Formats: sequence, structure tokens, C-alpha cells
Amino acid sequence: MIWVLGALCLGASLLVLAAYQITLGEINEVFDDSLRQTALLLADRDLAGGLPVEPRASSLSPADTESKLVAIARAPGGSLLFSSQPELPLSFTATPGASVQRADDLMWHVFTVVQSDRIVQVAQPTSVRREAAAESASQLLPPLFILVMLIGALLVIALQRGIQPLQTTIDELAQRSARSLIALDARRVPAEVLPLVRALNDLLHRLSTAFEAQRNFIADAAHELRSPVTALQLQVQVLERSRSCAERTAAMAELSAGVGRAKRLIEQLLHLSRATADDGAGLPLVHQTVRLGDLVRSVVVRWSGEAEGRQIDLGAVADTDAVVEGDPAQLEILLSNLVDNALKYTPRGGIVDVIASVPEGIPTLQVVDNGPGILEDERPRVLDRFYRSPRTVGSTETGSGLGLAIAKAIAEKHGARVSLHTGRNGVGLDARVAFSGASVKLL
Repeated sequence: MIWVLGALCLGASLLVLAAYQITLGEINEVFDDSLRQTALLLADRDLAGGLPVEPRASSLSPADTESKLVAIARAPGGSLLFSSQPELPLSFTATPGASVQRADDLMWHVFTVVQSDRIVQVAQPTSVRREAAAESASQLLPPLFILVMLIGALLVIALQRGIQPLQTTIDELAQRSARSLIALDARRVPAEVLPLVRALNDLLHRLSTAFEAQRNFIADAAHELRSPVTALQLQVQVLERSRSCAERTAAMAELSAGVGRAKRLIEQLLHLSRATADDGAGLPLVHQTVRLGDLVRSVVVRWSGEAEGRQIDLGAVADTDAVVEGDPAQLEILLSNLVDNALKYTPRGGIVDVIASVPEGIPTLQVVDNGPGILEDERPRVLDRFYRSPRTVGSTETGSGLGLAIAKAIAEKHGARVSLHTGRNGVGLDARVAFSGASVKLL
């Protein structure tokens, strides 16, 4: 409203200024013609015997008339015959026509008529014309002021009526609790406010989804942590009741293994929390050029000791052209979870291959094993958090059901997709991460 009223005031000022300039131009034309007509009338009068021998003083002060015209008659030689204002020191000129002169620190418009027996000059101050133009233009100020005030009043009323739906929306939001994330009613919202309401509804939906995911995560985490904590308590009790050195050693080993499992679960929970958090809530991604071949070799070296202890042949196949944009640390966690999952369920003497390739121009990571694999109808579910296949629950391997969920979350943040397929020769599992879109780095 301030900007609009300011623009109106500026426009009114410019309008008055333009009116002054236009009026001044018109007045100059009228007064120039008046000077010319007056000078010609005086020149055409028969002044024979009527001109004084001595210059006659003015009988009427120019201040007593609105036009303030001054008439002067001179002999051809320049001697003054008559002047309505003798004290005005206008310069003598025998050049006919209009001119502008300075006299008494004022500018004068002068029109000169030259005849054989006399030279007639009629003069008028420039200030008279400016005052007349200013007086005419100033007549616009009262109606313009009234117009600006009227528009301002109408603008206030219109803004109050227009903002009322927004104020209603604000009041509705102010009355809500932190847990009330129901979408706002957009049926009676004007078109100007509708994009804002839609954006708020989208934000409320995303907040509701995030809070629901947080509640589920906390509930699942509490449920999953209850079992290892209970086991640790039991192992501590066994250790306290141990009487012999051998019993204490066995109890200490069990307790150490339990602590390791709890630590691994907590680490997985932290990885999942960071991977599924929106940007700004978790650790931000560090965008760098990542060579998938180097990543594969690094992860294979890291897990080679574990693979050797399990008597599993862990190998790497690295394509140097497989390059993406992403966070190296997050991608290493992704691949490590896939490798860890493969090593856990591949029997002794098995094979696990970690591959970086570019099939059909799509950079891809693969972890292929010859273990028991996953049934096709279970593959979508094993990507969910805390889900473990009934075939693996009874095995000796412990797990939290978070590895594949973490890999999926990190992949989605990099614009990639995790998919599960049957391994080579119909045996085992082939876990693939295919990168596409903005994550692909062209060399």
C-alpha cells in the first residue's frame, strides 16, 4: 500500500509538473502574440503631433496591471520619445521581431516594430508568464490530492477484504497444536493465496510423513535394542556367577560378542537415521567425483580379513569408466552393507564378487554371491527396515535387518536404485545399484 500510494503521489507530482510545462508553453504563445498585436497597434496609430518633445513619465505603473506590459517609442536615432516605465533600462535595438533581454535583474520578452519615423517596443517580464503557468497548474493540486486520498482509502478497504482469508488461515494455524498436521481447507481461499496454502499443505504432509517415520523408527529401534540389552544383562549375570576361570573366560567372550552386536546395531541405526533424514536434518552429502572401481577395491580390501576368516573367495572386478557424482563416505557404507550381507549368508568355500561396470552407459555396482539367495516374493520386503527373512532368522548369523534398508536409502539420495536378482547360474543373490540422472559423471 505504501508503494502504491508513493507511486500515486509521484505520479501526481509529475502530472502537475507536466501541466506547468504545457501551460507555460501555451501562455508563451498567447503572450507573444499579445506583444506583437500591441506593438503593431501602437505602430499603426497616427501619432503625428501626439508624441511629446520631451520623454513623458508613465501615467500607470506596470504593477497595477496583470500583464505588466511596458510600451516604449523611440526616434530612428534612438532617442526616447515615450515610455510607460522610463526607469526600465531596456537596450535600444533597431532589429524588428521578438527578442529576450535582461533588465533590472529580470528577463523580458520584447517585440520591436521599426517604422520610418519611430521604433516601437512592447516588453513583458518573463516572471509574469511563469506565475500564470504556476497558478494554472496549481489548480490541479486539490483534485489530485482528493483523488490520491480516495484511492488510498479504497486500497485499504480492498487489502483488508483481500487479506481476510489469509488472516483466517493464520488464525487457524496459530490455534493448532504441534501434533495437528491436517491439511488446511483450500476451498474458500482466493486465487492469490491458493499457492501459499497449497505449499503449506505440502509442508504439513511432509512433516506428517517425517514425524510418522520418526515415531516408527523410535519404536522399531527401541524394540530392536531391547533384545541385545536384555542379552547383555543376562551375560553380565552369568559372568558374576562364574566360579572358575574357564567359566569366567567363556562368559567374558559371550559378553564381548554381545557388546559387539549391540555396537553394530547402534551403528546401523545411526547410518539409517542419517541416510533417511531430509537434507539439512542429517549429515549433508558431499558431492565429489567417485570412481566406482576405486570404491570397489577399497571395500574389498576392508572386508578381505572377514572373508578370509569365513573361507570365502572375495574378489573385485573394477571398470575404470564407472564414475558418478556423490558422497564417497556414504557410498562406501552402501557397498559395505551389501558386502557384509553377502558374506554373512554365503557358506564356507563360497564366492562373493564385487563389481563396478557400465552396462548400457549406466554406472552400476554389483555384489554377487552363491549363497542361499532370497525368494523372489520376499525381495521387495527385505529392503524394508528391520525385516529379516524367516529362512535367516533361525541361522547362526545375527543381523538387524537394516543393511539393505540403509543401502536403499543412500542409493535414493544419490538418484540410484537398488534391485535384487538371482545370482549366476540361478544360484545365490545379485544385489545391484544402478546410477542414473544427475548422479552420472561423464568423462
